[in-house]
Amino acid sequence: MTRLLTVNKFVIYLVLIAFTAGCTTMRSLPATDAQSLASQIEVGDKIEIVRNDLTEVSFKVNAVSDEGISGNGVFVAYSDIRQVQVSQFSHAKTWSLIAGIVVVVGVIAAAASDPGLSLGGGSP
Repeated sequence: MTRLLTVNKFVIYLVLIAFTAGCTTMRSLPATDAQSLASQIEVGDKIEIVRNDLTEVSFKVNAVSDEGISGNGVFVAYSDIRQVQVSQFSHAKTWSLIAGIVVVVGVIAAAASDPGLSLGGGSP
């Protein structure tokens, strides 16, 4: 019975980690012109910018104006942007993570319910 409780706690931790991790990916935006960039970036987006002098800055967007993008006390003019990447939620990564957790949970549950199976190491 104790072994089953330990497995249940492990499963709960895995599920909590999966849903708090939030699978994201970075998507590059073509830095064609200010109007194009402004239409693709929204307040609340997490972005990474490479400036023309090759310095990099990352922040959560607080404002998108005609002149540039700002957040966390940083302002970057569109004319100073070489490359922009926006963080996006990835459905494929999230479903892959969930499927992997389901498989692991199934293996652990099968091992816990059958005393003849072992997850490795040690004697009974």
